[in-house]
Amino acid sequence: METVRLNIAGREYPLRAPAAEVENLRRAAATINAQFDAFKAQFNVEDPVDLLAMTALHLATEGQPKVQERGDATPPLSEATRERMAEISTHLERLLEV
Repeated sequence: METVRLNIAGREYPLRAPAAEVENLRRAAATINAQFDAFKAQFNVEDPVDLLAMTALHLATEGQPKVQERGDATPPLSEATRERMAEISTHLERLLEV
């Protein structure tokens, strides 16, 4: 275990983490700080708690599948999945022709 000191939104946080995770923690802190600073400039909000909440919401939803109107999430399909679905569709069409 290693002790790492991370500065997030102007506050220092000492953490103990496995040595293999230290660089990931530093990159995560840099990502948080960059988004925090972007929101601070964009919205002219001074309360760091509000900015951190906005940052947390942004980062938590980044990369998640969009929700359709029905309310269920549709994850993106891989190319292999699309190809397999096309094959199945072709087989179904052949079966229906019989």
